[in-house]
Amino acid sequence: MTVQELHRRLQSERIVPLSASEWAELAGGFDEVERHDTLVAGYLLIVRGTSGLAAVEQPSPDKRVVRLLSDDPEVRRFVEDRLEQYERMWDGCGCKVDYYA
Repeated sequence: MTVQELHRRLQSERIVPLSASEWAELAGGFDEVERHDTLVAGYLLIVRGTSGLAAVEQPSPDKRVVRLLSDDPEVRRFVEDRLEQYERMWDGCGCKVDYYA
């Protein structure tokens, strides 16, 4: 997959699963805006590319999920919600993040 193909897929699918190695190859086509240590599932990244703002999450060590976000307010809500979920997981709530919803 190329960076341009990922941007096209984000526009139509909004959530694109990738392998960690695929993301590593494509990451240079995005500017990192924010990085948040989840303490549970690697880093939650906010990136910007030609398709706009996106979140990159790590559901497992070898998987990444890239999610297109519409604007800065959606980024704020998404990051806040996710970090709250990760904190509950860290506290042992037994809950799980649905990376594909």
